[in-house]
Amino acid sequence: MAESGSVIWPSAAEPIWRFNYLLADSPDQEGIAVTQVYFRGRKVFWKASLPSLRVQYNGDCGPYKDPLTYNNAQTTSLCPSQRVCLHSYVSGGFRALQVQSYHRIGAYRLTHRWVFWEDGACYPRLYSAGLQCNDDHRHHAYWRFDFDIGGAANDLVLEYNTYTPNQGWGNGWHTKTTEIARLKNTSSQRSWAVLDKQSGRGYHILPGPHDGNADAFSTRDIWIMRYHGAEDKHGQQGSASSDDLQPYLNGENIDGQDVVVWYAGHLAHEAAHGGDEWHHVGPYLIPFQNWDWA
Repeated sequence: MAESGSVIWPSAAEPIWRFNYLLADSPDQEGIAVTQVYFRGRKVFWKASLPSLRVQYNGDCGPYKDPLTYNNAQTTSLCPSQRVCLHSYVSGGFRALQVQSYHRIGAYRLTHRWVFWEDGACYPRLYSAGLQCNDDHRHHAYWRFDFDIGGAANDLVLEYNTYTPNQGWGNGWHTKTTEIARLKNTSSQRSWAVLDKQSGRGYHILPGPHDGNADAFSTRDIWIMRYHGAEDKHGQQGSASSDDLQPYLNGENIDGQDVVVWYAGHLAHEAAHGGDEWHHVGPYLIPFQNWDWA
């Protein structure tokens, strides 16, 4: 079973965002996958999705792998007749489109959400509540962003750290030219960007304030790699015990290539808080340095 559709938002007369979406069961169990995503007529993603969600307990419970599927999605009061809920609203003077699904997996309640803003920002989010076991645990959410800015090829990857001198892209920025996995570094305000080399348009990937840090169970925060179709395993990526992303890194050149970014948010939930408190993770995807997308 699946639910799918196409979106032109806010209207055909004013097409700020345009994309397709799919919420499916196995083998495409990767939450709401958005494909062929365009902002103001310019392509942003070939596909973006949440292919893996792993749960790590401090005690004897788990680990678990909890794919977000059509089968474990439920309707809500906001959208009583469909499992993928589209809702427009205004916040801070900006219009936004919210695309989300609500899931029940055991005792867990999970909301998978994409927010597309009229200024080009995109907020992928996972919200979680509920206790499967009465112990502290972490949900490790893995988003996969297949950027196609200005087309599939000719990408440039940048990393920002406060200590990096100006190397041509402004203070703090330097290029990454081979496949790499990295850790967050709050002290250096580390973040990343993927650009189209010809136009300079791109997206800044900023860690969210609740995204936590890697640990021995989930050992990296971001993976930047060259696209290979066979590496898009949809909801079959990884297992409860391993994300299985490190084997994809084999030193390939990514300068001027088609780049895929995996990003992990590590959502901590203390059992003492009970099962009713909601927590969330997810990065901010912001048009890079306010480049003109019009």
